[in-house]
Order: sequence, then C-alpha cells, then structure tokens
Amino acid sequence: MAGEKANAVELAYEQIRDRVISFRTKPGERLNESELAAALAMSRAPIREALNRLIADGLVHFEAKRGFFCRRLSISEMTDLYAVRRDLELGALTATLETAPQDALDDFVTTWRALLATERPSDLDLLVTQDEDFHLALAALAGNPARLDFLRNINARIRFVRRLNLETDQRRGSTLDEHARLLDHIAARDTAAARALLEKHLDRSADEVRLQVQTAIARIYAEDVA
Repeated sequence: MAGEKANAVELAYEQIRDRVISFRTKPGERLNESELAAALAMSRAPIREALNRLIADGLVHFEAKRGFFCRRLSISEMTDLYAVRRDLELGALTATLETAPQDALDDFVTTWRALLATERPSDLDLLVTQDEDFHLALAALAGNPARLDFLRNINARIRFVRRLNLETDQRRGSTLDEHARLLDHIAARDTAAARALLEKHLDRSADEVRLQVQTAIARIYAEDVA
C-alpha cells in the first residue's frame, strides 16, 4: 500500500512538473487540486504531496487561503539562476580535471565524441535534453551528488528559456561545436583552456536573459491572443 502511494505521488510529481516546466500551466496560474486529481485520475492526497515537493523545487508557490500557483517568469530570477549554474559547472569542471580518474575522463570523451559525430537532433526538445545530459554527465565526474541535485533543479527552472536559446540553427551549431572543443580540452586535462571555453559557453549577459524572458512570456501567451 505504501508503495502504491509513493508511486502515485511520483507520477503526480512528474506530470505536474512537466506542465509547470513547459508553462502549459501559465505563469502565476492557480493549480487546482481537484482539477489535477481528475485529469490524472487519482485522489487529491498524492496531488498535494507532489505540489509540496514542487514548492521545494522552486517551481510552485503556495498562498494561504488561495492555494498553489505556477511560478512566475522573473528576469532577475533567471539571471541569478544562470549565474549559479555557471558557478556550479565551473567548480565541477575544475574538480573533475583535478581529481577524476583518467579512465573515467577517457570514457566520457569517447562517449560524447561518438554522440556528437552522429546526425544532430532536429527535434528541439531532444537537443535541449542532450545539452543538459552533456553538462550533467561532465559535472557528475567530480563526484559531488549535492552539486548535481542543484544543477538538475536549476536546469528545470531555466529549461523554457534555455529552449528558446537553442531555437536558431546558428545557436544550435555553436553549442555543439563548443561541446566538441571542450572535449578536446578535457582529453588533454587542460584546466585553464577548458574553464575559459566553458565560461564563454555559459555566459549570459543581463540584456540577453531579459530578452529571452520577454520572448518566453510572449510565446507562452501567444495562443491566447491568436
């Protein structure tokens, strides 16, 4: 019985999280527990537990006497999240190149060189997932699970904006080319060159983030004004 409840909570969490990350539930929109329970064909108890988990993730917030609400898109929050992501990944890269076993580095480089040599994904969501997987796999080599948890949370919170950044063919190409060059520096254990390239790769100016958030908001509400 306990297992069934845990499975229901996990299913509810994943389903609602997907709605919030993709902004199929609009920013600031109320998440009605009864409607969610009906849509997911389950009781309200796992829905409420899932929503509380999403509060801890920073994807949902709760207002007393009003209920649960989808997070809002904030320029300042996005700017902060990109900055934290940059710090975490640079720290992970440095630790990886200083401490990771050579065979682990070799396996990582071989695996990702093979993936990058295949046909580049045409599906944007697949490309975003591949981009996230590359950075998480690299950070994982540093052997710090807490850092990975923080990065996964940040990835979820910036995914919609990050997706827009990869929409153009030029940006897709430059992202994958930078991954390939980064692999060369990692293979050589050239920390200075790898850090410089990763810093450039992750750098986002305040103006760029502002424009992407404004574009994201326009995109989210486009169907309402069409």
